[in-house]
Amino acid sequence: MIDYIGKRLLALLPTIAVPMVLLFVLLRLTPGDPAAAVLGEEASIAEIEALREDLGLNDPMIVQFGAWLWDLVRFDFGTSIFLGTPVAELVLSRAAVTAQLAVFALVVAVMVGPLLGAISGTTRRRGLDKTMVIGSAVGIAMPTFWLAILMIFVFGVILQVLPVAGFVSIFEDPVQYLRFMALPAISLGILEAATLFRYSRNGVLDARHQPYVTTARAQGLPERTITQRYIFRSAMVPVVTMIGVATGGLLGGAVVTESIFSIPGIGQLLLTAVQRRDYPLIEGCIFFIAIVFVVVNLVVDLLYAILDPRIRFDSKEA
Repeated sequence: MIDYIGKRLLALLPTIAVPMVLLFVLLRLTPGDPAAAVLGEEASIAEIEALREDLGLNDPMIVQFGAWLWDLVRFDFGTSIFLGTPVAELVLSRAAVTAQLAVFALVVAVMVGPLLGAISGTTRRRGLDKTMVIGSAVGIAMPTFWLAILMIFVFGVILQVLPVAGFVSIFEDPVQYLRFMALPAISLGILEAATLFRYSRNGVLDARHQPYVTTARAQGLPERTITQRYIFRSAMVPVVTMIGVATGGLLGGAVVTESIFSIPGIGQLLLTAVQRRDYPLIEGCIFFIAIVFVVVNLVVDLLYAILDPRIRFDSKEA
């Protein structure tokens, strides 16, 4: 198993390396000047050039890439151009808030999507099944920002039961913390639940016609036992894959959601860094997101063997 994990980590390295290299190139080819953004419109050309020289932006591209690559290997992302704070410190502090939002949203998605998918896949009521399928299609097609704005309008403006913006630490006021996290977590989680619903439903429908299910019925096992022990367990394998994908989707959706609800997470930090053309901060945020993708994918691979005994870590059988 240790060998398998090592091989998977090596295979996932391009998942981090390729986006980071592309990000480095695209940032420096995109029009705009970080030095001018920091100094403002009233800065003179001499002041801008002096700052560019200090930041190493006047060096040839290959020299900048070499220095950047050496820092990346050492996990040194430097200091934020605009804020003057170490990038690692900024990213880790904001990542804690985003992680809380992602966990709440993932709980909503996992509790709602697979459960409704299992019900839809096993129900004999066509009207209920069609209603759920149509609802999932709407959820998949709906943009994150639209659902967030809709929930603000309903729960914040009309009903006035939940706050629409801001953040309070759980250590300061647990009740207010949950109230502030409710709308962004639900708006993120519901959309991911729609995708999990579809995969869960399809997995249940597919598992119901597998030979081992037919054999279990022929042996006289109760239908409830067959459903819980064989159908649901088999149907969970693709769902676990999509939960891993959903985790990445939550990080992507957090960029928009955190901005709409004014949550001081890594999504809002990344958006601010892009607006200010803060190269080190952008690269630090993207690197963190890529690391999360790698870790989640590895955990998903390890869970396969638990859910499906046919899957082994042995390289000859893989």
